[in-house]
Amino acid sequence: MIISKKININDVDYDITTYPSDVFRKLTIESFGDTLEEVKQNDFTIHTNNVDGFYLELNSETDKSYYVEILDEKEKVVYSTYLKNQMYTKLNRKYYTDWKVNIYNVEKTEKLLSHRFDLQGKKVFIVFESSSLGDSLAWFPYCEEFAKKHNCKVVVSTFKNEMFEGMYPSLEFVTPGSIVHNIHAMYRLGWFYDYDKEPEYPSIIPLQKAATNILGLDFKEIRPRLAFKPKERPISEKYVTIGMATTAGCKEWSYPNGWQTLINHLNSLGYKVAVIQKESFSGINNVLDWTGDLPLEERMNQLHHSEFYIGLGSGLSWLAWAVNKHVVMISNFSEDGHEFTDNTTRIINTYVCHGCWNNQMFKFDKGDWYWCPEHKGTDRQFECHKTISPEMVIEKIQHLLQ
Repeated sequence: MIISKKININDVDYDITTYPSDVFRKLTIESFGDTLEEVKQNDFTIHTNNVDGFYLELNSETDKSYYVEILDEKEKVVYSTYLKNQMYTKLNRKYYTDWKVNIYNVEKTEKLLSHRFDLQGKKVFIVFESSSLGDSLAWFPYCEEFAKKHNCKVVVSTFKNEMFEGMYPSLEFVTPGSIVHNIHAMYRLGWFYDYDKEPEYPSIIPLQKAATNILGLDFKEIRPRLAFKPKERPISEKYVTIGMATTAGCKEWSYPNGWQTLINHLNSLGYKVAVIQKESFSGINNVLDWTGDLPLEERMNQLHHSEFYIGLGSGLSWLAWAVNKHVVMISNFSEDGHEFTDNTTRIINTYVCHGCWNNQMFKFDKGDWYWCPEHKGTDRQFECHKTISPEMVIEKIQHLLQ
């Protein structure tokens, strides 16, 4: 009996139904094309792919049983079993692993086949499970790195394709929810808090490393290339861009009158200050109000022509960094290095509670604006940002104001 099961991620339905062997293979071929690599050895044949987990099927001209080992790149046996004709096995691990298959006779006295899973020349599908701006910018460069490493054809699905198309000609872009045929492997990028889907707990590592972990790449910070051509300056005067809005209370700079004090200081030095967030604001004076749901290309142009950007641990900071604008990041809820480190001035206060975002003991609750795992409901709630004064920010950005 087959019980259909689907999950919805970012308004896209994904089928996660579990099927018997013969039905599974039929549906795999119908959905993705004939993706199974075939390896023949004497009186048996194996077929493999890595579409949402490593899949191995054995077909034999006899009724013999065979002992099968599946090893990782460290030659550690991750799984072993006995298979015979028209039997298959599928591993729970979803992230990239340099799989190796050893097949022995049933007595395990003779190795009959040793095969390394190889993506060279194959088609690979990389799916972004997150629609957030920051995640998209952080993770995208590693799709190209994966294609280079394996000399394979990468098809990628993101919710921000328009930002990257044209800048990565070796990659093929499809919209979320698309069916891609003839793929040999598929990997999903996201924060899952699931060791079958990622080898490390995602919140304790740099955001970009979440992608390199899943794709089996060495981690190095890479700035994405964006499909952006500068246009005219929004204003002739020199200006600084800022973003005060965020998606959680723990990310806000909540020092009393902090933003206004900083804005007044910048004004006194001859800088206009432009608020470029999507959300409206109140209680802030002497700024240019460039808020609203504007195209990302317009936001990139505003950032490009600004002197620098001041913001929080948010997507706008990632966007500013991506267009190679210096970012002043007021971010004490995460540890130094969780976001990008190049071309950045980070404002932190390590003398108070900080870094809960990267503490494995705590899992962020995006439905709770007041999430503060150590001090919620006390006078110390959000002290990580309440204790960063505008004077601390001004001192740290002196080198940008000269």
